[in-house]
Parts: sequence; C-alpha cells; structure tokens
Amino acid sequence: MNTTLETRQIKTARFGAIEVDESRIFHFSEGLLGFGHLHDYARLPGPDCTPLEWLQSCEDPELAFLIMNPLLFKDDYRVPVTPEELDLLGLPGPEAAALAQNPALMTANLQGPLVFNPATRRARQLVLAGPEFVTRFRVFAD
Repeated sequence: MNTTLETRQIKTARFGAIEVDESRIFHFSEGLLGFGHLHDYARLPGPDCTPLEWLQSCEDPELAFLIMNPLLFKDDYRVPVTPEELDLLGLPGPEAAALAQNPALMTANLQGPLVFNPATRRARQLVLAGPEFVTRFRVFAD
C-alpha cells in the first residue's frame, strides 16, 4: 500500500519555497473577487495558537489572505448556498463544507464567504446580498 502523500512546491513571498500536501490545495474555478485569473490556493496554518489560516495563491507568490471560520466569532452566521452552488462544489449539503495590523480592529467579509469541499478540493467564493452580510464585520466587539 502506497502511503506517500503527493506534494506540490509553491513559491511564496512570506515563507519562501514550500512543499504543500495536495490535500491542502483548493481549486476556485472562477477565482476570487478581484483575482479571477488565479485559481489554485493552498490553505496553510496561520500564526501559532490562533484560528487563522493563510490562503496562499499557488500562482502568485505575493498573494495571500488570512482566513478563519466565521462561526468562531458570529455563531448565528448562515450562508444561503444554492443547490447549484453545492453541485459546482460537489457537496451533498452545506454541512459538508469547511468555512478564512491591530488584531482588535480586525474585520471579516461576511458578504463574500469562501466555501471549501475538502473531499474534492474544490472551492468557491460566494457573493451574498442582505443587510446582515457586511464586508467589514468587527470580529472583536468594542
């Protein structure tokens, strides 16, 4: 039985050239808003002892975003994913998805959540409408 994990080397501005397990690389068929020409991103561990992760472009070493699960700071956050969007990701239902300078002023984009399917390594950025889906939600209360 072959237990060798496949890896891919990616170049990053923050971490240099790194080997990344293929299971951590996700394909965004439409890219991210503003970055439609980039499709493959690696989910990398963030700073120690935090729920943050890096979403590092595999195609542009300079591009990386800090992401985190919004349920950690807004427990009533629900993403209205359509059946068509679930089908594009190969997800049986929303429950199968994996939801990414002064930390006190950190905000999160609830209007453009990233939805990941760990089984197929496909991902998609959704664009949500409604007053509850803001682009700058304060992660930490005043």
